[in-house]
Amino acid sequence: MMTEADILGMYRSMFDNAIEGIFQTTPTGQYLNVNPALARMYGYASTQELVEGLTRIDNQLYVDPRRRDEFIQQMGANDYVRGFESKIYRKDRSVIWISENARTVRNPDGSIAYYEGMVEDITERKRLEAELIESKLAAEEANRAKSEFLANMSHEIRTPLNGVIGMTNLLLMSKLEGEQRTFAETIRMSGESLLIVVNDILDFSKIEAGKLDLDVVNFDLREAIDGIMDLLAVQAHNKGIELASFLDPHTPTQIRGDPGRVRQIINNLVGNAIKFTAQGEVVLSVSAQTETINEVVIRFEVRDTGIGIDPEAQARLFQAFTQADGSTTRRYGGTGLGLAISKRLVELMHGQIGMNSRQGHGSTFWFHVEFGKQPDQREPVTPADLAGLHVLIVDDNATNREIMSHYARAWSMRATCAAGGAEALKLLREAAVDDPYELVILDMQMPEMDGLMLAAEITKDKKIPAVRMLMLTSLGNDLAADVLTAAGIVACVLKPVQRTRLLDRLTEVMAGPVLKRAEQIAASGRLPKKYRITPEKQEEIRILVAEDNRVNQMVALNMLQKLGYRAKLAINGSEVLKELGEVPYDLILMDCQMPVMDGYEATRQIRAGAGRQPRIVAMTANAMKGDEELCRAAGMDDYLSKPVNIEKLKAAIERWLPE
Repeated sequence: MMTEADILGMYRSMFDNAIEGIFQTTPTGQYLNVNPALARMYGYASTQELVEGLTRIDNQLYVDPRRRDEFIQQMGANDYVRGFESKIYRKDRSVIWISENARTVRNPDGSIAYYEGMVEDITERKRLEAELIESKLAAEEANRAKSEFLANMSHEIRTPLNGVIGMTNLLLMSKLEGEQRTFAETIRMSGESLLIVVNDILDFSKIEAGKLDLDVVNFDLREAIDGIMDLLAVQAHNKGIELASFLDPHTPTQIRGDPGRVRQIINNLVGNAIKFTAQGEVVLSVSAQTETINEVVIRFEVRDTGIGIDPEAQARLFQAFTQADGSTTRRYGGTGLGLAISKRLVELMHGQIGMNSRQGHGSTFWFHVEFGKQPDQREPVTPADLAGLHVLIVDDNATNREIMSHYARAWSMRATCAAGGAEALKLLREAAVDDPYELVILDMQMPEMDGLMLAAEITKDKKIPAVRMLMLTSLGNDLAADVLTAAGIVACVLKPVQRTRLLDRLTEVMAGPVLKRAEQIAASGRLPKKYRITPEKQEEIRILVAEDNRVNQMVALNMLQKLGYRAKLAINGSEVLKELGEVPYDLILMDCQMPVMDGYEATRQIRAGAGRQPRIVAMTANAMKGDEELCRAAGMDDYLSKPVNIEKLKAAIERWLPE
């Protein structure tokens, strides 16, 4: 059994050999007792030297004497302190950081007997923390420098590109013929290709700098898909391949996410598929993978019948600056950044991306991402008069037949498919007696008998009862209205077929033989008459263009002239304010970076003024994340990033011009 002396000896040994410093002090700052570890920590040769030498802790020990007062205040309020950090002087006046844990020991009458506690030397920890803070500040400064560089680079590249692409588009609207038009088209395509490269590099740089954020908003998935497929249809048609998209009807379409980034990924994957497919088809399929009350994971799949990718190239396909064929003799260009950017974007949206491919047998690229669901999931209502409708779908492409029949079944229509004209005529004649077809949906481009020929045969065949016909046509088949009418075609739908557009056309067709030609006119590449306005309107509209770059001045003024407007120039913000003092302008197209006074400051001063306020539309090469918000914060009504095309300019003007 241990004696009292043994116990005291054990505790004395713990006190003397402890790694941390241990102390007892009076409330007035006199050390009563310390262990050897504390003496060593403070730089004293012995505990006795420390006790005798440090008689005023506040002045002799603490670098900031007020820390001793704070220590006493906390002890008085709580009877303890934990992790009380201070800088102190050692005997040689060098400075270290300490952390104290202490408690108040009281006499039986409640008065303070002394303080006791433990001290830890945290100098190394504080040094590391300081280094981390310094590194963090350096990293933030580096990121700020990167962001500024990216913003400046974006502006400096987009400014001349706006001139190249804008002036070329204006040139193509003039009366060019033959070789001159070919040269101008080449310049335009080269400029647009350069813009794609620039955007890829800027996007990748923003990702690397950690400056690419998602813009989460409510959007309609169907509209997003339809919009991007419309843009890609021209490429597919020019190569003579089928382009189709299928959105599973059970997939929620009213969702929350970043529609711009979703379109960017789809554009990259479908664009690549078209690039690497010489014949056959490219199909985008979209469906819900998993779904809860508030969220849905949607899978996008792009399948092509192209050249395929060998296994070695597949392993490095999603790496930056990597292409399946990186040789100097490669057939297909590009930065090699598209898939790397797509992968980063998918990961930002908490998803995954991958692919399957066999060389010579095509590829399938897929990705799935998580979206929020909007509370109100409003799906298009199927018109009652389509239910039970007997329809014949004629298309030589099996994928298109499958998609069209799926849509028909979703709308409760009775659908039959035919792979060509001869089979279609046979089915129409067989059904004529007991259950005639009420609608024929036929493709324009088919071998042996194209859609127009088939429609003419159906129209003149007396064994086939009168039937409404709807034509599926690609962008290149801009058929004249009288030709369509003569063949019995009452409406056309552009390929790739979009579910909402098809439904709209079907309801129109079944309501009456109404021919709709607006889409073909818009897709023909000519400037529609709707862009032109009367001279009377020109005189009423007062537009000011604030732009310091000479080439971009010419682009803006000529685009406005093509749209039927006249405008005046101002080369900086100060000139804008001067002009507004003399003329009540309706609209200002405002560049942001100008000498003397930039567009932001000019807008702020305009908005701070009294009287009539013009509409202000930013027309700027500042196209980084947050630039639109800066423009709107300054008081601008709208935002156009350079290069500006005439369609976007027209739309912006029409949004803000007075009626």
